[in-house]
Amino acid sequence: MESPRLEMQRTAGKFAIFLAGIYLIVVFAQVVSTAMGDPIPLLGWPMLLVPAVLFTYSVIDAVKLHRTTDSALTNRLWRRSLILAVLGLGLVIAAVEIIYRMAPV
Repeated sequence: MESPRLEMQRTAGKFAIFLAGIYLIVVFAQVVSTAMGDPIPLLGWPMLLVPAVLFTYSVIDAVKLHRTTDSALTNRLWRRSLILAVLGLGLVIAAVEIIYRMAPV
């Protein structure tokens, strides 16, 4: 049986992967919106892709977290994974808000 601490750390990694999934849904929604004839401004695409860097590192750390049982490594990975995912989500929210304020209605 694994320790409750390790399970909680892995749950934080799963939450980081969940937030990355939300980001993918937002990007997919923007692609569909553009394909349906409601394009976003040209500056919006780079703004929407910047959080991908944070989510990439977050998911990589979450996967490493699920593959190891080393206590020192898990202590570092779960925090980094969760912090990067939350920062990425904040950037996504800011980017979407800026995009919708720039887009003509």
